[in-house]
Amino acid sequence: MTTSPKSMPISRAEKTSWAMNDVMRPAYMVTMISEVDATAIAAIRDRYRQAGLTVPSYTAIVIKMAALMMKRIPQANRAILGLPLFKKLYEFENIDISVAVEKSLPFLPGQALAETIQSTLDKSLIAISDELKKFASDTVDTNERWRTFSRILKYVPRPVSNILINLPYQFPSLWTRHRGCACWVNAPSKAGGDLVFTTWPWPLTFSFGKVKKRPAVSGDEVVARLTMPLVMVFDRRIMGGGPASRLFAEAVDALQEPVKHLLSPAERRELSIEDLSHREAPRGESQ
Repeated sequence: MTTSPKSMPISRAEKTSWAMNDVMRPAYMVTMISEVDATAIAAIRDRYRQAGLTVPSYTAIVIKMAALMMKRIPQANRAILGLPLFKKLYEFENIDISVAVEKSLPFLPGQALAETIQSTLDKSLIAISDELKKFASDTVDTNERWRTFSRILKYVPRPVSNILINLPYQFPSLWTRHRGCACWVNAPSKAGGDLVFTTWPWPLTFSFGKVKKRPAVSGDEVVARLTMPLVMVFDRRIMGGGPASRLFAEAVDALQEPVKHLLSPAERRELSIEDLSHREAPRGESQ
């Protein structure tokens, strides 16, 4: 005998969260994917460990790469913002990368909060990692953005809550204050799945999957190699396929040669390294 499903209580936070997906328009977005050789990244992380320093997270490394792409290709650091019928294309002067930080609310376990790492390119990998740790440990009492966001979700009814949350899309000054620049980084696969395809409400997003050994072709042989699935999603209204493909190729190169592209001279001196591009990593590691 079948029974009717049980109706669950719905909070204001849930209703607002559901409607937040309305701003995501897959029709505008194009996805590219590549499998990055993560050998050199893992070798650098191992060198930090041997030196007794904070080991940069994979997320911090991808964030630094994203900031480098914003500097090298300013066309990628743009967004379409403004009131309906008055939207314009804006290019950001700041390079502030936003990142997904998992938080929790009643009836909304794992709610993602957008935090922003200011002046990302000027920070070391350790500084970025430390900032990510702080974001993760912040509470509504210590983090103003999380406090404001959670209050809107909990206490403001729809549709007013969604209007407030989406105001940055209407006013560029609010966008830079609450969303950073054009780029967002997240690692939705850390909890299990190898790779996740998704669309986020930023013009350019980098997502990466689980870093582990996978089959790879070397010459005429199949070998086990530490790899990182990398996904880039971009707004084709802002950047064409050719420029986006070249940007993505540069992003992959930067991750596969991190000593050359992602470490400052000071960081290289601190680690006493010149090139780890061809050094075999001892093991796979978590993000």
